[in-house]
Amino acid sequence: MNYKDNSLSPLSGLVLLSLVCLLLAGGCATTRHSDGYQSAFVLPDGDDGEPLTPVERAVLQTPGKIDAGAPAEVMPEVARQYKYFLRRGRNVMAAFSKRAEAYLSFARQIFRSRGMPEELAYLAIVESGYRVDARSPVGAAGAWQFMPATGRQYGLTLDWWLDERLDPYESTEAAAAYLRKLHGYFGDWPTAIAAYNAGEGKIVRALEGTGGRNFFEVVNRNHILDDKARLKEETQKYVPRFIAVAKIMNNLPALGFEPIYPDRTSVMLRYTARPGTDLAGLAGACRLSREDLAAYNRHHKRPVTSTRQESFVYLPATHDRQASAFLRSARSYDGWQAANVQSSADTWEKISRRANVPVETLKALNPDKVRLQAGQTILVPRHADMSAAAVAALDKGDKPRAGKKTGDMAAKADRTMYTVRDNDSLWAIARKYSVSVDDLKRWNNVDEKTLKAGARLVVMQ
Repeated sequence: MNYKDNSLSPLSGLVLLSLVCLLLAGGCATTRHSDGYQSAFVLPDGDDGEPLTPVERAVLQTPGKIDAGAPAEVMPEVARQYKYFLRRGRNVMAAFSKRAEAYLSFARQIFRSRGMPEELAYLAIVESGYRVDARSPVGAAGAWQFMPATGRQYGLTLDWWLDERLDPYESTEAAAAYLRKLHGYFGDWPTAIAAYNAGEGKIVRALEGTGGRNFFEVVNRNHILDDKARLKEETQKYVPRFIAVAKIMNNLPALGFEPIYPDRTSVMLRYTARPGTDLAGLAGACRLSREDLAAYNRHHKRPVTSTRQESFVYLPATHDRQASAFLRSARSYDGWQAANVQSSADTWEKISRRANVPVETLKALNPDKVRLQAGQTILVPRHADMSAAAVAALDKGDKPRAGKKTGDMAAKADRTMYTVRDNDSLWAIARKYSVSVDDLKRWNNVDEKTLKAGARLVVMQ
């Protein structure tokens, strides 16, 4: 899901040369640009004692869309953050920029389409290093680090099936909507970004308590607030850190980083999957491992998609033909549901008998549940009676009785049979009955070459 975007290019040689000359000639003299940006500060050398190069200084003093008009007193902190990512944190910055490469084209297009600064796409670097599966100790998740309540407020589904905070595309759209709302409320981007980190309520109370008009004025007067209202150090540094990261990301090659090419990354396609789509089957149809499919679709928490609603799945465009064919024709598990295990005496074998579904299928759709315990939530057919009474009744009925068929006779009597039709295939029959092709071959001593219309196959036992 890439979008062409050439608006964020590195500094041109002419602009860079002029800035370097200005710095060499005038040192740290106050410079006011036509847009009102003012830089009048001494750049700290940092812990390593190595000063910034002329090019690094030129990049630092070039304003972006977010920091244009930032007061001079905030810039030393920006410089400290900037120098950290150029020195001790350089490897971290390189890794973050490379990880962001796959998502930046889409993110920039989203912000651009809403009339917002494209630099906001870099906020996910500050939030998570663009880790799609990032989770914080306080419960935030995804590249944009949404808390559950905020995620739901901005349209992200969080339930037993899905956590769309881990969907890098849906969560980017949600982040854009949230940031746009914050900007409309506070009136400027630095304050909106601070509210994204600390929460809008925290920023409102800080503004009221200090009489400040924006984030920068609050930071300057933060000491007059009581402990509860005072902005934490994390939030005070959050905006400067973002400004520093944005400057670096806009000028990676000029600063000696490996360039990234967001518009050249693999094109991802978004598909709408029917309720209960078999994700393991989709991986197989595309000749992908389940791990590879999961890496593209972290937001799906189960081996099948939600049986309650349609949902999105993502795959590289190179798999379009196989994915489209599978999603059009594959059997779904929309007749299944999440249910609680009600009895500690329940087992996969007992559920299999009550639901008339093979144990292998139940386990395949619940790979994280090796042994059942009361209170667990598992995926089962809707018609399966999961009550404790049903388990007890089955246990009672399992006791041997005179005249009851046992052994192979009972097993054969319990089998489900299927009559093969014209144009049937083992794959299609296996999908219909939620079994594997290998099972059909083993139970019936048959393969695709020997499969004939009219034959009777064991499809469940």
